[in-house]
Amino acid sequence: MNIIFSFAVIAYTCTTVNGNVYFHAKNRNNEWWSNTITYQVYPRSFKDSDNDGIGDLKGIIQKLDHFVDLGIETLWIGPLFKSPMDDMGYDVEDYYKIDPIFGTITDFDELVLEMKKRNLKLVIDFIPNHSSYKCEWFKKSIEREDKYTDYYVWRNASNQDEVLRNSTIKPKPPNNWLSMFGGTSWTWNKERQQFYLHKFSSKQPDFNLRNPKVHKDILNIFAFWMDRGVIGFRIDATRQLYESDLFLDEPCLMSDYECTINFHSLNHIYTQDQPENIEIVREWREFIDNYTRNKNIPFSSYIGTEAYAPIDVLMQYYGNSTKPGANVPFNLRLIRNVDKSNIIESIDKIVKDWLDNMPENQVANWAMENHDNPRTPTKYSPEMAPLFTALKLSLPGIEITYYGSEIGMENTYVRPDQSQDPNYVGGKNSGRSRDNERCPMQWDSSINAGFTKGKPWLPVNPNYYKLNVESQKKIPNSNYNFYKKMSQLRKTDTLKYGDLQTYNITKSIYILKRSLLERESYIVVMNFGSETETVILSNIMKSPKEELYVYLGSENSAYNTGSIVSTVSSTGNPVKLRPQSVVILTDKFIAPETPTINIQNASTQIGSTLFSLLSVLLLLRYFL
Repeated sequence: MNIIFSFAVIAYTCTTVNGNVYFHAKNRNNEWWSNTITYQVYPRSFKDSDNDGIGDLKGIIQKLDHFVDLGIETLWIGPLFKSPMDDMGYDVEDYYKIDPIFGTITDFDELVLEMKKRNLKLVIDFIPNHSSYKCEWFKKSIEREDKYTDYYVWRNASNQDEVLRNSTIKPKPPNNWLSMFGGTSWTWNKERQQFYLHKFSSKQPDFNLRNPKVHKDILNIFAFWMDRGVIGFRIDATRQLYESDLFLDEPCLMSDYECTINFHSLNHIYTQDQPENIEIVREWREFIDNYTRNKNIPFSSYIGTEAYAPIDVLMQYYGNSTKPGANVPFNLRLIRNVDKSNIIESIDKIVKDWLDNMPENQVANWAMENHDNPRTPTKYSPEMAPLFTALKLSLPGIEITYYGSEIGMENTYVRPDQSQDPNYVGGKNSGRSRDNERCPMQWDSSINAGFTKGKPWLPVNPNYYKLNVESQKKIPNSNYNFYKKMSQLRKTDTLKYGDLQTYNITKSIYILKRSLLERESYIVVMNFGSETETVILSNIMKSPKEELYVYLGSENSAYNTGSIVSTVSSTGNPVKLRPQSVVILTDKFIAPETPTINIQNASTQIGSTLFSLLSVLLLLRYFL
């Protein structure tokens, strides 16, 4: 029986009317961070050097050449401070110490030294919204010690007088505010006889940032780590830094019962996006910039802020020309705001909104994954990994890579009895554990993917035997090598400074064009659909050029570097793009790929061939 495979072919032309110029090559920013790839290292899961099952600083040191090979310039390392790990390090006990599970301050100094040798720059997580309940500052605040009495947000119970008269009466919270992790955001402290605020876990009491003494201590922490070689900070939970000092109830959006347990049931007008959040980031930027100048540090500083806030709020974090704010208000919209049912228009709108709203002379940034959200191949499909790599690395500005995305790592199933995440986003009943996207890095096909020889703190994905760094290095068009070549492309003037045009015509094909006067142009053609499509590109190029060269194609695209495609439908070979694949084209000549020859194997084959010929000649001589 003959089986016929057929593909739907849709031909269309991209016209200049549909190509929106979202970004212009003007006001070039040549700061070191303006086009950097910031690689997020989740330290518990990156590389374990002492086989206790948890990643550490020495493990990161062992893998520094990995970043050099990929073309990474900046490492953002997750929380390293001493912590009881009630929120995996985002609950800090001591801001001046490295947690022993990661190593020592000597290990940290060695990491900085080894990074400097490789021209790598270090950004670390900083958590100024709250500390651990085990922090000495909190213990002293409970005891009302001088200086620390008002270091945290303390409030009387709404029935305080009754509680003080009768110890059997249950204290009632000051208002209806809820925690990100579910339930009330107030916890009663018997010793102090007051409630303390925690917008996250009850083991993470909120600082009172209205206290100038807290301000001063935060600046001292910045200075301490900059003196040790840190070039910048990623500020955690920026949206929650301040709360209204009126302490009014927040409006309820659901039933009365839901508004006592469900974080999303309230309109958080008093606990999120307060104007003081913007002001304090600007103060930190001013301090860090001045500190950099006064210490003659040869690089400008770097502040990134994390906030899942509306775009108009995020833009305020940039600051202005007289009072700059964050270098990078992290753009997390491609992580949480993509509508999979209308993916092309959704992505295009996210890109457009950021670039159109961004203040003049500022730098864009793009993130697809992080430690709090599912990985891209899991949200979409493994075949989609190169598409999102091409998308994020070809857009102008800063790109933020979550560890493992260079090989297309997927979420790992973690059984309930294996779970380590004590806090679920939206509360324990949400079922949204963050463990699944935090599993160990897959280095090779050895036991536990080369992450550790001990028992890993979370299970390794069972696909590690084939999906790992070492195996992908050997495959020319693997996710790893695709990422590496895209990283190299970002070094060109066109991708650093060039215009961006986007073409959004069908439900499947999305096209980015990067161009710069007197430089080569690059066209990124992505097929997010489930069918092979023919793409006619004649009107994308300003010149009547009828041929383009393949710079790079994903493994499933069927295109190799140096191949020639036609921009017109009447002649040549137009782009025919397989489902969920991507190809990057250019008008600059690209030499075709030549197969590499294994010299040892080649010598063996030649020797074998000569031996066979000699044997034939001897036989012929015998019979003749």
